[in-house]
Amino acid sequence: MNTFKKLFFGCFILVTIAGCKKDKDGGTGGSTEGVVTAKIGGTSWTSIKMSTSAQYVALGKSLTMLGADASGKTINIIINNYDGSTGTWSIPNSVGSIGVVASYMEVNLGGTNKTYAAPYSGSGVIGEVKIAEFSKTGNVAGTFKFKARNQSDATDFKDVTEGSFNIKVNSF
Repeated sequence: MNTFKKLFFGCFILVTIAGCKKDKDGGTGGSTEGVVTAKIGGTSWTSIKMSTSAQYVALGKSLTMLGADASGKTINIIINNYDGSTGTWSIPNSVGSIGVVASYMEVNLGGTNKTYAAPYSGSGVIGEVKIAEFSKTGNVAGTFKFKARNQSDATDFKDVTEGSFNIKVNSF
């Protein structure tokens, strides 16, 4: 009986350890496939599937992710010099670089459009994109956050937080 207890305890420990999974440096992806989600200024936002896409251009090493909702609000993230790996990219990814850019847009047919961009002059590191999964023929999934400045009003900022994506990749 003592051997059985030791064997059972050993199996329990192995199952427990195997069940614990270390988080990838790229974080986790969005739970809803085909959309981008985030909080914009503290308000929850979700793109619609038909207006959400990811494009990977292998020759130019560029990954672009875009999500829009029916009201004209859009989040766009571009990673230049992207090599298809998982991990974390800072916004900006180096001093004076625009290798990683993000934007939030409010498009209004009445003409009062606003574009908030990150990085901006003098911003320093103001966000990050974490890619947990990438496949040229599958999905790109991960998380993001950034602080963006209105391109027409240097005193107007938007915090985009708790962002996530899980999008089918179109490769070129």
